[in-house]
Amino acid sequence: MKFLLFKIYSFLVLSISFCYAIRIPPNKSIPAVIVFGDSIVDTGNNNGLKTIFKVNYPPYGQNFMGGIPTGRFSDGKVPSDFLVEELGIKDLLPAYLDPTLQAEDLITGVNFASGGAGYDPLTSEIAKVISLSRQLALFKEYIVKLKEIVGEDRKNEILANSLFILVTGSNDITNTYFSTPLRKSYYNISSYADLLVNSASSFVQDLYELGARRIGVLSIPPIGCLPSQRTLEGGEERECVDYLNQAAQLFNSKLAADLNSLGNRLPNSRLVYVDIYNLTLDVIYNPQKYGFKIADKGCCGTGKIEVAEICTFTCSSDSDYVFWDSFHLTEKAYRLLAHQILFSSFKICTFLVLSSIFYALLLCNVQAIINIPRNKSIPAVIVFGDSIVDTGNNNGLKTVAKVNYPPYGKDFMGGKPTGRFSNGKVPPDLIVEELGIKELLPAYLDPTLQAEDLITGVNFASGGAGYDPLTSEIANVISLSGQLEMFKEYIVTLKEIVGEDRKNEILANSFFILVIGSNDITNTYFSTPLRISYYDVSSYADFLVNYASSFVQDLYRLGARRIGVLGIPPIGCLPSQRTLKGGEERKCVDYLNQAAQLFNSKLATDLSSLGNKFPDSRLVYVDIYNLLLDVINDPQKFGFRIADKGCCGTGKIEVAEICTVTCSSDTDYVFWDSFHPTEKAYRLSVHQILVQHLSSFF
Repeated sequence: MKFLLFKIYSFLVLSISFCYAIRIPPNKSIPAVIVFGDSIVDTGNNNGLKTIFKVNYPPYGQNFMGGIPTGRFSDGKVPSDFLVEELGIKDLLPAYLDPTLQAEDLITGVNFASGGAGYDPLTSEIAKVISLSRQLALFKEYIVKLKEIVGEDRKNEILANSLFILVTGSNDITNTYFSTPLRKSYYNISSYADLLVNSASSFVQDLYELGARRIGVLSIPPIGCLPSQRTLEGGEERECVDYLNQAAQLFNSKLAADLNSLGNRLPNSRLVYVDIYNLTLDVIYNPQKYGFKIADKGCCGTGKIEVAEICTFTCSSDSDYVFWDSFHLTEKAYRLLAHQILFSSFKICTFLVLSSIFYALLLCNVQAIINIPRNKSIPAVIVFGDSIVDTGNNNGLKTVAKVNYPPYGKDFMGGKPTGRFSNGKVPPDLIVEELGIKELLPAYLDPTLQAEDLITGVNFASGGAGYDPLTSEIANVISLSGQLEMFKEYIVTLKEIVGEDRKNEILANSFFILVIGSNDITNTYFSTPLRISYYDVSSYADFLVNYASSFVQDLYRLGARRIGVLGIPPIGCLPSQRTLKGGEERKCVDYLNQAAQLFNSKLATDLSSLGNKFPDSRLVYVDIYNLLLDVINDPQKFGFRIADKGCCGTGKIEVAEICTVTCSSDTDYVFWDSFHPTEKAYRLSVHQILVQHLSSFF
């Protein structure tokens, strides 16, 4: 299980030269986006208020169109704008109280959010801003106006099909509860969280009564890691403040449970809890992974405390910063967040914006084509590895590691088994599909392969292979060295077709993907005495990394420049390993997962070092361990029901020839057989990796 594609520091969505448009399924529409909340999404409603919680002055808005401060709490656009932009509705989401608002703006959505607001009415009262109850009153006024413009029937249709977003809660905890005695004297943190959740629940029900059906409510982020809170409560080292983060998590867990219950009670509703806590925390802890340099300070002033009126001067490069001021993110970080909400959290098919567009992508006809930066191209995708990415190279081999028979491929075009180790497509197919190159990535040994297929990429992977030559020898499959020899043959043929110059150009600009290593640890090392007698786990990991490093250098010498190498997934959580080594309760096997993590850390270090030696290369380590572990530990979050068994047979041990019968609904399962994921799970992983990591290859 090594899903697919490459590790990259900068989110594709962070670069303005990337443009994303989510295409809605046929016969479906999102006519408008309507937003409520606080400063994270306020686009200018506070401008006319007598409050210190407004920012309609420089340097706010310095990267907005024309460098105009508009009341947005950032250097440029905020999430509200990105949501309508990515959905293709309009460029900006206007504030409802904007004096220049036009009647036609109402039809496609407006913004009622007010910086400084909270679920607790006291929060808005202290800040002298627009409370949630007042935002709701403004929304009722909006409904009347909308009806006058489009009529009753169309008004009802717009409300029922629009996306309603609620983003608030941080001010309640950081300001009202922990910074004043006004609530803390009467509530402990758990009961205060209940108060906030009750307010959220009432607000959502009010929206429902007014005609809203698709409602997304965002969690509170890790507020203990805000630069301001680090400065005020984080000690001399300005560490993240644990009790604030714990309070946020407590509220989030209660909110998620309440929304789930509420959704079951409100007919035809789509109420979705959106977890932004973990994404934001990952960005803060690993800023380089997302294209940032600094995450513990804002760009404004010293970056430690400045916000609003005391933000008077800024850093030289705001694109290096996660935070704009000591409380709010930069446009770059907001773009990342908004994109992630849409692509990781919004069920556009079932129609709402949140909680797993992956699920939507799998079950519906959402087309999420990844657009390449201008003046850049990806002429081909070329893949090496094992069964996770093999598209049929083993079909002609004398090996048990092949699956060119039913029920494999039952959800492939025409229900045809092709040698892919799943019920349908596998990651290489999904990569070329999303990049818009072609529909499938053919196996190099496919007897029907055409000359034109070579120009846009082929697949050399062989199920059962490993970095360790012994792994491939035991399985009687194509070793990495054998795959490399076929690639050299491919280069000769490609040159004959397109000529030397074009061949070199294709190689230099194509994506090379290497997905392998699980078989080495689960099969060769821990299931035979052939290596464990001579190596401990650490030295065997070094042995594997040396092979990976040599292979990457061989590809480089042959002309490859953009090379992505995937880590090993949590192999201790494979259904087969749970059955064989997880005890009666079939738990994940810790020592296998630890071995995978040890290898991954060594591989990441080696690739970083190699990248420094080859300055014109883009060598990228892709961590898929944590993505898959999250899916396995919380399958419902991603639209699955079962993650500890495969769809095939009992789901506990069956793979290849002993996979003869299947479950009734493979879309409920993370795993197809006891070793390989379903097409649905593969699609989820590929899309996530592409969205998060594509830009590092340019």
